[in-house]
Amino acid sequence: MTDGKWTAVLSPDASAAALARIASAARPHHVPHCVRPHLAGGGAGLALAFHWLDRGLPGQGWDAFAEGYLAAAFRGYERLGASPGLFGGAAGLAFAAWSVSRDGAAPGYPALHDRIVGESFARARELGDGPVPARAVDVVSGLTGAGAYLLCRDDEPGSAAAFRTVLTVLTRTGARGRGEPPDPGLAHGLSGPLALLSLALGKGVAVPGQREAVGRLAEMLNACRTDDARGPDWPGTTTGSAGRTVRASWCRGSPGTARALWLAGTALDDEPLRDLAVRALKAVHLRPPGERRIDGDPGLCHGLAGLLQITSRFAHDTGDPGLTSAADRLAAVPFPANGDPGFLDGAAGAVLAVLGAVTDVEPRWDRALLLA
Repeated sequence: MTDGKWTAVLSPDASAAALARIASAARPHHVPHCVRPHLAGGGAGLALAFHWLDRGLPGQGWDAFAEGYLAAAFRGYERLGASPGLFGGAAGLAFAAWSVSRDGAAPGYPALHDRIVGESFARARELGDGPVPARAVDVVSGLTGAGAYLLCRDDEPGSAAAFRTVLTVLTRTGARGRGEPPDPGLAHGLSGPLALLSLALGKGVAVPGQREAVGRLAEMLNACRTDDARGPDWPGTTTGSAGRTVRASWCRGSPGTARALWLAGTALDDEPLRDLAVRALKAVHLRPPGERRIDGDPGLCHGLAGLLQITSRFAHDTGDPGLTSAADRLAAVPFPANGDPGFLDGAAGAVLAVLGAVTDVEPRWDRALLLA
């Protein structure tokens, strides 16, 4: 493992070329007065992207775009409201506001933060002690997504208490499993709660039984592996498509699952588990495009940008030259040509993934993906 200091994954020449592409893709434009507040495809995601552009390329005016999109997203929130979720709701806007304005100065942020805290307590109570549906605790719209934001604010007493309540629900769920076929994916399945529980352990935040739940969830993921000649795999099946494997993506495939297992191995100081995670990611890079089924999609959720971000994290954490080379190849990911500017499926996410590979600024925005 490396010493923890983030450095660019790509060579200087490759980084320079990638930065030129980024500057062209994010060229100055008019910021709307009011936009949808969502992180996935709205103003919150664009505010996050422009903030990290300013961090990676300071002095070029990107901070004004970050603040402009954040203000427009809050106007959208006031007009349209939002569900509690991370990618389509209030938790994602709170995450963007915290990222862009660490001192909490963004207008409307304190009240929004208080809403996330209160709703996290309420949603945890509603789940009670019975079976917990996967969607209720997933990253996209459930408690794990809210927990990703609360983990960022564990320095504040209300947030810390709400976060421990979320961890208690996830620990209970992870310790006994779910009464439904396991989905290994990070966005909606076992890997999301595993990643959050592991990250919390890494920060020294734990509730009774949490460590054991991390081990149990890792065992469950190991049990539903389907290996091939290239290595460990979690191909799963797509809903409504009998027998068709999912993409090798952040959201449901092996890359996101591998990252969750790496975080678990780190939290438990389990070297074999970390080794399994690395082998699983390397296997993704060995598979041809027709098998991994992401090469035509540049996005974070289903496509190449998500694989790039995960690979960059692994390359940084392990110092493995093979993973560094893989990230270098992926950094040529095309920015979407369909006009989608969004964080999860569009240009903002692709720009962020490339930016993280070519600058010395740690891409902490990927807490929203529960990658670190």
